Amino acid sequence: MLQIKNPVLPGFNADPSIIRVDDTYYIANSTFEWFPGVRLHESKDLVHWNLLPSALSTTTLLDMKGNPSSGGIWAPDLSYADGKFWLIYT
Repeated sequence: MLQIKNPVLPGFNADPSIIRVDDTYYIANSTFEWFPGVRLHESKDLVHWNLLPSALSTTTLLDMKGNPSSGGIWAPDLSYADGKFWLIYT
């Protein structure tokens, strides 16, 4: 039996959105004014997490110029349908 200790992800990982697709869990977290936007991780057991490439990693996808502190990307919602991952954020 694996024991899960909080926090499951080290550091600041606000507004988690987690889904399960087949045997893998995926989690998306807010990044606020930090670039690249929306931090993504995957796990098979909810204990060991691997960092994935950020969803918003280019300025054509996310231009943060002029955003105030605590602006930017927050409250991501991750989902999976029709063989595709979908990410909605504010």
